[in-house]
Amino acid sequence: MRRRRKNFDIYIIIFLLIMLIGHLIYNSITAEDRGITAYKEALEIYKNADFEKAYQLFAKVPSGSGLKESALFRQARCATNMGRKELAIKKYDKIVHSHSKSTIVPISQYNMANLMYEINDKRAKSNFKGIIKKYPTSDYAIASEYFIGMLELQNLPEKEKYKKQAIERAAINFKTYIQKSPGGRYSLKSIEQLKKLDIKLKNYDNLLIAKSYYENGEYDNARDFLNKTTLAESWTDFAKTEFKLGNYDKVKYYTDLGLKKHANSVKQEDLYEVIDNYILTYPTRTEGIKSLIAGNYNSGGADYIDFLNCNDVVTTNAKIACFNTFYEKYPNGQFSAEALYNIFLSKYLQKKYSEAQRLGYLHLEKFPNVKSSPAVTYYMGRIANNLKHYEVSTNYLKRVLSKYPDSYYAYRANYNLYKADGVLPFIELTPKPVVFPFKKSVENNLVVKLALLKDYDLVEELCKKDKFIQSWVAYQKGNYTISSILARKAMEELTVKPPFSDLRWRLIYPLHYYDKISASKRTNNSIILQSILKEESHFNPEAKSFVGASGLMQLMPATFSEIAKYNGISGDILDEISNIKAGSLYYENLRKALNEKDLYAISAYNGGIGSVKTWMSKINYSDTDEFVEQIPYPETKNYVKKVLRSYWVYGNIY
Repeated sequence: MRRRRKNFDIYIIIFLLIMLIGHLIYNSITAEDRGITAYKEALEIYKNADFEKAYQLFAKVPSGSGLKESALFRQARCATNMGRKELAIKKYDKIVHSHSKSTIVPISQYNMANLMYEINDKRAKSNFKGIIKKYPTSDYAIASEYFIGMLELQNLPEKEKYKKQAIERAAINFKTYIQKSPGGRYSLKSIEQLKKLDIKLKNYDNLLIAKSYYENGEYDNARDFLNKTTLAESWTDFAKTEFKLGNYDKVKYYTDLGLKKHANSVKQEDLYEVIDNYILTYPTRTEGIKSLIAGNYNSGGADYIDFLNCNDVVTTNAKIACFNTFYEKYPNGQFSAEALYNIFLSKYLQKKYSEAQRLGYLHLEKFPNVKSSPAVTYYMGRIANNLKHYEVSTNYLKRVLSKYPDSYYAYRANYNLYKADGVLPFIELTPKPVVFPFKKSVENNLVVKLALLKDYDLVEELCKKDKFIQSWVAYQKGNYTISSILARKAMEELTVKPPFSDLRWRLIYPLHYYDKISASKRTNNSIILQSILKEESHFNPEAKSFVGASGLMQLMPATFSEIAKYNGISGDILDEISNIKAGSLYYENLRKALNEKDLYAISAYNGGIGSVKTWMSKINYSDTDEFVEQIPYPETKNYVKKVLRSYWVYGNIY
């Protein structure tokens, strides 16, 4: 009887264990679904600013869900908005001590430390210091420097020795913040605190403060602190500040003095900016460059001035002679690759293929991955073809397509490999939506989940350093111009470009307005119109250039009025549909007047139909390449390349 009772007890225990395991498995399987449902509902309530109810709903996200941390974070935000800071601190603290490696942890610790600072909680300083120690390169670590400085000044010791030490520590914190974030949120506040402290500022400190004032647009204050520095270190800052203040005589004075005596002790980017500003103080670019050349500077910046001068030369022979002299003088300088490319291209256009080939070999060996590399690689392919080295030519052209897939020269390489010259390979596009750019993420899909749930603010906060995700968030919020520019910059930073099937390309080249373009295309190629719209306005319907060109297609008011009058367009120039219709009609008229050639029409859209007709009659050319490379207006030449590059990439993506 006792043995039978014992066996029964064992069966009961086994049954209960099976039930418990089953319950745990069920909870684990359903936790994610329940978490998504609860989070989605809570987020909608949160967006409607009902924080009390949202707090309760976020609490329903189960602990087994991958969204639990995000729900805790949102609860903390709800509590903060309700004025319940202590409750918010508890929620943040739970995330901080969860041993998670998610980027939500440093944000939570920083927010928690801020709330502690606001309620005078003594734990604030240790948390700010913890952020600096654990996440030293983060924006939160930089901001923590300011708050630690403020905390050092609270309840200063009565003993003079310790009081002085606390003030010195605070000053270091404020200076560190200004140095790392001169235009940051707390930079001006840090400066004000430094000015209140009874400490002597050194030359470097004054320069640091001046740079911060400059970054914040307070140019008079910047000049006041620059006056406390030594000119050898601060002449570029003086020149930049006076330029912002419109004091052009002083810009010329500081630039001339600096280039003569102190040009080798400053950063190159500052040097180039000062030189560019100097040129802008003259009525014409040519006058500014001539003035710099007359200065006969031999220090840093001289190569940039000479390079600008060569680019400004109009006649072909004189330009090439200038670049030859430049390359001999600076064979390994910052602009040597571009100079050598110009010499190489001139030999190609003169059909001196052997000389061009020798220079091309030198360029590719000496400068393997620079701005001009796609062009040199492409023309080496053209040279090999002209010399009947067909296999070599194919290899060069395929290299352009694989290594520089989104370049204008990839478009040209494709033509030479597969198409007859002058034929557009793409006619229409198959629209695809802009979607979250990554299928998986380092956050164990947390960011992806939040993106699908449309928690854009939290996605943006978690991924501050990922330009592609920042681009996607901007797109979701309707900021199409910012979105496209952010994604383009991110793609430029990649050494190896992804295939066109990669979702990130759609952020740079979205089909925004493509439906309206297709409806208004008439006899035009809709992809060309899409590319013109992208390059002209970057999808900003209110864009306006300094000469008055307006709207998506950047039409001059007189041009728009004339087209609208004769074609029954009723809307104004900034109306999206009206602007696109007028732009399409204008482009069609250009094509009709220029032998139905898109190349000439694109050139005329930027440089004017009169100029293009002159070039067609005066430039000695036999194909597209020879025409484009000899367009005398640098702006128009680059414009043609950008539009055709966009056309090429759009075609490949869609």
